[in-house]
Amino acid sequence: MLKDGLTGPNALAAPYTFDVRGGGGWWGIEFEFEGTNLQPNQPFALQVQAKAMENGLVLMGLTGGANIEGTKGDHIMLSPAYNVTKNEIEEIARLTILSVEQSLRELQQ
Repeated sequence: MLKDGLTGPNALAAPYTFDVRGGGGWWGIEFEFEGTNLQPNQPFALQVQAKAMENGLVLMGLTGGANIEGTKGDHIMLSPAYNVTKNEIEEIARLTILSVEQSLRELQQ
């Protein structure tokens, strides 16, 4: 659900989502805006983090680290509790996708 919601054919975030990877309860999502029509004026991961907090989800936004110099790339990290339920995982994915899309829509205005 998470990967398809961010990279699928109808996903608003697809052009900007470089990678969705992880396993178990630890997932990372990397965004890249170089060569696209959107250029955030502040770190996108931190915009998503703030939007997620408004939506009731705590995630970690990180900047840099995607290149050798550690200066490019925005990431968000998801790390729910070990005893998370399937329904909670689905809600985390839904809120993550929502927060990313809301952040992208604000950039497009």
